[in-house]
Amino acid sequence: MSLSTLTRHRHDVILRRLEREPRVRVVALAVELAVSEETIRRDLDELEARGRLRRIHGGAVPFRTDEDEPLNERSRIKSKEKVKIGQIASMLVEDGMTVFVDTGSTPLAFARALVGRRDVQLITNSLDIAQVLAPEPGLRIKVTPGWLRSNDNALLGSDTIAFVRRFVFDIAVMGIAACDEQYGWMDYGEEESDLRRILYQQSRRNVVVCDESKFGRRASVRTFDLTTPLTVATNRPPPEPFASMFAEAGVEVLAERPPARALRQR
Repeated sequence: MSLSTLTRHRHDVILRRLEREPRVRVVALAVELAVSEETIRRDLDELEARGRLRRIHGGAVPFRTDEDEPLNERSRIKSKEKVKIGQIASMLVEDGMTVFVDTGSTPLAFARALVGRRDVQLITNSLDIAQVLAPEPGLRIKVTPGWLRSNDNALLGSDTIAFVRRFVFDIAVMGIAACDEQYGWMDYGEEESDLRRILYQQSRRNVVVCDESKFGRRASVRTFDLTTPLTVATNRPPPEPFASMFAEAGVEVLAERPPARALRQR
């Protein structure tokens, strides 16, 4: 069999397994298919990019457009990339600013990058982010009201939105579930999508933090058009056609550039 045929065979095995089981594991698939774990990880990345499954730490689960996985699972996926994104976005924060940080594994990485800052007022609807930053003497933390969502300790709902409307933020840092060429920036839930649209209205600068796997992915709720003026902090420049669309619309992209040698090899 050719390499492409072997790849298709592995993908078929993985997808058939997910039809019968709630999740698959990298280690077990590598043993079953007699390939390396790295090969299985690449297979799962390819299938996720095609919208056929969703990556979790150590494996994958069936893809559903109407829900997100728990925060502790998301935080362990592409953790190094999220640390880099958090560092890039944190460079926008200056002393004396009022910053909103919403829920999500990448916003959590951004929050961790603020350790050591001084004279910053931070408002969040994430109990996890509040807990991480609570010991910091230079940060004043305020937590929104709202209904508690159990899978990620997020506070959401009408009380959250009413509270946010009382403020004007220097920066709002938002996570996002997906970025689709046709439907734009997307989320899994209406409540978090509604909150992000309100944050956009209440903030002088709106920053979406996301890793490269979100580009080309689709969720279930439309949040922003691709032409919406945003700052996008990501771990590498977005692929086409997103890069061209952002450039034409004036969307600011902050990303770590690949080394010059890597660029020459492409």
